[in-house]
Amino acid sequence: MKCPRCDTIITEDTAVCRFCGQDLRLLQHARKLSNAYYNMGLEKAKVRDLSGAIQALRQSLNFNKYNTNARNLIGLVYNEMGETTAALSEWVLSDYLQPEENRAKYYIEVVQKNQNTLQTVNQTVKKFNSALSAAQGGNEDLAIIQLKKVVSLNPKFVRAYQLLALLYMKRKDYVKAAKTLKRARKIDFNNTTTLRYMQEIGDTFSETKGKDNSPEAFAKQAKRDTQANVTPVGTYREEKKQWMPAVNIIMGIMIGLVVSIVLIYPTIKGDAIGNNSSDIMEAKQMLSVKEAQISNLEKEKKTLQEKADSLQKTIDDGETQKSEELEKLNTLLTAVKYYQDGDKLLAASTANGLKNGDFSTQEAKDLLALVSKEITSADTQKLFEQGRAAFNSGKYDEAETLLLQVLSVDEKNLDALYFMGRVYHQRGKSKKAQSYYEKVIETDAQSSRATEARNRLNQLGVKTE
Repeated sequence: MKCPRCDTIITEDTAVCRFCGQDLRLLQHARKLSNAYYNMGLEKAKVRDLSGAIQALRQSLNFNKYNTNARNLIGLVYNEMGETTAALSEWVLSDYLQPEENRAKYYIEVVQKNQNTLQTVNQTVKKFNSALSAAQGGNEDLAIIQLKKVVSLNPKFVRAYQLLALLYMKRKDYVKAAKTLKRARKIDFNNTTTLRYMQEIGDTFSETKGKDNSPEAFAKQAKRDTQANVTPVGTYREEKKQWMPAVNIIMGIMIGLVVSIVLIYPTIKGDAIGNNSSDIMEAKQMLSVKEAQISNLEKEKKTLQEKADSLQKTIDDGETQKSEELEKLNTLLTAVKYYQDGDKLLAASTANGLKNGDFSTQEAKDLLALVSKEITSADTQKLFEQGRAAFNSGKYDEAETLLLQVLSVDEKNLDALYFMGRVYHQRGKSKKAQSYYEKVIETDAQSSRATEARNRLNQLGVKTE
């Protein structure tokens, strides 16, 4: 794990950070609580207590948002409940927080590869929202029809089952409500909303408090009452079979098919062709824009390379006799290389301090104008963060380059001075490390970095006041 103060990578059993002295016991306790809630959520998920698992996993993430296992599992639970959009949100966030060795990448790829699944998810979400709006507006029949379509497309959508059961209960169709809730409970066994609705159905049809209030008991009771109210009929007599109703139904179906083929199909086909044509035109326009951008970038790259080659030839031929100008040309060439690699901020910081009067050739002046950029405090902080990250990863050469760029812009940057000392300290160059630690103290003796620098000097055997 990382120290919350200095981002240094440390072992999980470390009580105090060896770099900045931060007390890590509370952090370790929070991680243990997070793991405990994760285990609790995993056990609940195994017995299909999905809503309980979500609550436990949310608590786990409250204690440690970087608990990748908990976030991935909560995505799987959401997916099992039919909430694919919520599941993708959790997996994308998990992949952002831990890009390396994360199972969330596999889950995202599985969902994205199946375009039919994504389209089905979009349709079910839209239909569910439409049904919810219809139910709130009092159009219960339309809401029930749409919800039936939703659960047929996504048989695991628990919220759709619950809303459908609620509408059945409002219409006093308790048998259908009980069956719908039973299906929802097979997916999420201990969902409090489902259990509350089932309890409501049981309370409505129970005659005594000790009676079984489950939907199954109600269904049996409803069947028993229905049979009890049936009046016995007289002598059985079989009616003659009537063929005309069946013939009429068949003829109606055939007429409906003909009308659909003649009237509806051409319209659908025309719309599809129109949509495809518009999509093709839009794709062609986007492709033209991309090709123009690529062409411009290639031209800029070619021009830049030609000027860089000309500058390199000037250096190699020794046409510039002044060693100082030669050194500045090398610095400019380094900045151009960073610019070509895409790191424009590092290129600008490398060229910082150079000016047109330092060069005699027009090519050099053009390159300086290209890579130059006003360095802001935000840019300096970004360079420092990159340097500290490189130091924490053990890339001391890269860290030295980046931190020196920070100091070239802001020579009194305490953070950069301190970590330059740390770079040389880790390399075993005690004298250089000592000089940077002393610069930290000279710059601001009352700062926290100055305190850390004194501790480092003591480690080097240098006495401080």
